[in-house]
Amino acid sequence: MKEKVVKKLATAALVSGAMLLAANKQSTVQAADLNVKDNSNEAQSEEQKAQQPEVTKDQAQADVNKAQSERDEAKSQVNEAQKNADNANKEVANAQSQVEQATKANDAAQELQKQATPEHINDVKANITSQNEVIANHTDAVKQAQNDVNQKQDARSNAQQQLDSAKEAEAKRQAEADQAKKALDEAQANANATQAEINKAVQNVTDAENKVTDTQKAIQNETANKNKLATDVKNAETAIDRASKDADAKDAALTQARQKSNAAKTELDEAQGKVNDLQAKVDSINTIIMPKGYLKANKWGALAYINTDVTNEGLKLNHYKNDSAAEKEEVKNIPNPHGVGTIPQLSDLQTKELTLWVAGILNDIRSQLGFKTHIVVTNTSLAYSKYIADHSTISTFDHDDAAIAAADSVVNTSIMNESLTSNFPAYNMDDVKQAVYSHILGMLFADADSNWGHALHLCGLNFEETYPVEYFGVSMRPDTGYVLLDSFYPLDAKAKAKADEGGYIEIPNSNSLRSELATAKTELASKQSAYDTANAATQSAAQVYNVAARKLSDANQAYTSAKDAYDSAEINLVKLNQSLSNLNSTLENAKNTYANLTASTSEKQKKVSEATNNYNSAQTKVNEAKKNTAKAQQLVDKAQSELDHAKAQLSQAQANLEQSQDKLSSLEKELTDLQNADSNATKTSQKLVAATTKLNDARELSENMNEKLAEAKSTLAERETALTNAKTVLAKIEKEEAAKAAVKKAQEEAAKTTKEKAENTNFYKAGDKLINDKGQIVPSGYTVLSGKVYDENGSFIGVVTDKVQSRVVAHAISRIEAKEASISKTVYVPKHAKVKSSSVLPTTGSSSDSIIGALGLAIASVGSILGLASSKKKEER
Repeated sequence: MKEKVVKKLATAALVSGAMLLAANKQSTVQAADLNVKDNSNEAQSEEQKAQQPEVTKDQAQADVNKAQSERDEAKSQVNEAQKNADNANKEVANAQSQVEQATKANDAAQELQKQATPEHINDVKANITSQNEVIANHTDAVKQAQNDVNQKQDARSNAQQQLDSAKEAEAKRQAEADQAKKALDEAQANANATQAEINKAVQNVTDAENKVTDTQKAIQNETANKNKLATDVKNAETAIDRASKDADAKDAALTQARQKSNAAKTELDEAQGKVNDLQAKVDSINTIIMPKGYLKANKWGALAYINTDVTNEGLKLNHYKNDSAAEKEEVKNIPNPHGVGTIPQLSDLQTKELTLWVAGILNDIRSQLGFKTHIVVTNTSLAYSKYIADHSTISTFDHDDAAIAAADSVVNTSIMNESLTSNFPAYNMDDVKQAVYSHILGMLFADADSNWGHALHLCGLNFEETYPVEYFGVSMRPDTGYVLLDSFYPLDAKAKAKADEGGYIEIPNSNSLRSELATAKTELASKQSAYDTANAATQSAAQVYNVAARKLSDANQAYTSAKDAYDSAEINLVKLNQSLSNLNSTLENAKNTYANLTASTSEKQKKVSEATNNYNSAQTKVNEAKKNTAKAQQLVDKAQSELDHAKAQLSQAQANLEQSQDKLSSLEKELTDLQNADSNATKTSQKLVAATTKLNDARELSENMNEKLAEAKSTLAERETALTNAKTVLAKIEKEEAAKAAVKKAQEEAAKTTKEKAENTNFYKAGDKLINDKGQIVPSGYTVLSGKVYDENGSFIGVVTDKVQSRVVAHAISRIEAKEASISKTVYVPKHAKVKSSSVLPTTGSSSDSIIGALGLAIASVGSILGLASSKKKEER
């Protein structure tokens, strides 16, 4: 057997570290919590130190600023935690509502499942059969009711016709009676006629004859006009027929053109959709561009090392492209068994998808580097990586040697490489791909801490030229979320046969996708051209049709005008004929009137008698006609009542039929529900389980969020306390400094006042003594320096002056000088004799033999005497 080489690589790259930090966000929060507690202790310590003089205002202000910043950060975390907690609580409420709904649905489904016995189902089927019979009966009832309504409607129509006839007859009889009454009135008038009336009757006959002649001529003219207009109408009808056929033909051509255009548009849209889809896929293709000179050759000329001079360029060149389709592919998460948060769980299909996606990126890298050994993916390589992930139990971020060794039970390998990423949060496949892509970038371009072991694995150098292919699989540890990138080559022929079972799984190739996109774009251009041609043909056909439609519209308008003129002529002709008829009647009446007026008296009376009889007879007929009309109205009312009743019966029958049909639909639904009760119960049960799981997850998340909120609030309280303490220390220091400043100011003002007072307080020299402005000798502890007097404490209290303005002071000076003169001896002292300073010190006795010398020196050198005393005082201090 061949020796198996195992290389284990743990990600320690910059990018991976960043992902690890992001994945361990909660741990970071806990660390921050510890820092907050430490800061609180520090704040308490600072408060204690603030009571000591060495804490300055600047230090206290810095502590306040720091505490304020930490408090603001804690407040921000509380707000974020509150928002997360509120959202989590809403999710719990929504999930609870869904559980309640799912519970109701499941209870109903379970109850229905209990009812779905063969007996019950048979009963429902029997009810359906019975209900079908009811529907048939109700359908017959509706038909019968409809027939009855039809009969009653016919009877009502017949009765209405009889009523209309009776009314028409009544109107005719009434007209006859009115005419008979008019004839009677005329006969009576004729019997009483005069010569003037006879002359008028003659003129009426003449006028009526003239009107008849004029009307006959108008009828002849209008008849000729009507005949001409009839020809115009016929010609217009022919034009309409011709224009209509032409418009129909053009409309058919337009319809056909539109169909072709629509078909071309459909094909164009499909081609555009295909291009858009492929373009989106191409745009979301993630590749890694290898910077030039990425690999360096060893002393034998073989590529063996990573050129660290270009790795930063690799990080700058490459960035992840989001995949919108992958964003929609949800990734399941489970609670983190090792702490807070969740762990993504990839399905087998998602694991396969991730493996092929990574394999495509890595094979592209190998092509860029000119390597011949490429990655292949098989069912066995997927199972191999999954076995290691599922059986890894090591708790630290490291490879599990035991799981790797045990994976030989899947396929025996001669070499295997494994690169390991840290965990990361992911809720869809786009999150997973982005995280893995970032880790791969870190392994390729920021792997110095791992001696570039990951880079050598992923770029393919470990397999190049030594093995024909590199078997590859990607998987995720379900307990930690670490992603494993495993490569191997089988140990022997038997192992290779095992590795090749099912053949190679096709790895997506970006070049083929781009080629497919180019082909799709070519097809799109062809479809666009075809659509443009079809659309142009449609527009041309539409223009032709519009012309034909306008011609048809014009023909219709011409026909309407001709027909209106013809109808108008026909109406006029009817009116003229009616007018002629009326004029003939008028002429006849005029002639009759003239004849009646010129008849004998006996004939006139005879006509009056005949007219009276005719009127009485007509009136009798009117009365009979009115009776017939009343009877016909009664028949109509009865027929209407029967019709209304029949319609009510029909409405009831239709309502009964609708109810029976609704009941049948309900029974059929019940039968369907009973027959599907088992599957529905299973589905509702599954939905209830899913809803319950979602609720539990939401509750757990809510608890976690509320715990984080409580922690954040606790941290905020601690930091607010620290801020308050720091502010207290600062306030105390500021108060002390203000007090010191006030004391200093008061001292300065007091010193100024004292100085001003001292400068206005005079002392005087009296012999070898010093007296105040009251003539009192000052204590021996006073000192004079440069004309200023200082008391025993060294305080400036006055000035020495020789300007005496007080008799009290003058008397005191005279008294003291006189007293000193009375106790001294008179001796001659040469003008230039030297006198020891000690012989002239006041109040210490005098060994001088010359009072004049003493007085002279006292007067002339008082400043020097006082100066010596002052110097001594300074030395003692």
